[in-house]
Amino acid sequence: MNRFIIATHSTLAEGFYKALKFFNSDIDNVEFLNCYVESNEVEKDLRETLEKFPGDNLIVLTDIAGGSVNQAASKLMKEYSFHLITGINLGLLLELVFTGDELNDEMIAQSVSQAQSQMIYMNQTAATEEADDDSDDL
Repeated sequence: MNRFIIATHSTLAEGFYKALKFFNSDIDNVEFLNCYVESNEVEKDLRETLEKFPGDNLIVLTDIAGGSVNQAASKLMKEYSFHLITGINLGLLLELVFTGDELNDEMIAQSVSQAQSQMIYMNQTAATEEADDDSDDL
């Protein structure tokens, strides 16, 4: 079973969790850790969460590459078997969480690539579309 652990600075993890619940209130395979809110022991809190789900296909998602939460998760990869993704966004979470299949390295890499392609600076896109529309008038 895929089990997701969202771990972020402050309450972003809970916000992502609530957004997922908005789309499907029945999800029961997602945990969240609001790091540095009630505890500054990120590694300990993450370790305790990982230990709750032996045998599950664990996917840990963090907010900032190189950030302290991701550093703690990276350190724990040596002890626990899990996939680690950083720089998460809602599109990626939706795709991963609502995939019915057990996720593997290839599927996760493809989902991350797809999520990266969805990051668009809309001002440039709009300017390009306007220029294309103007050229159609000629």
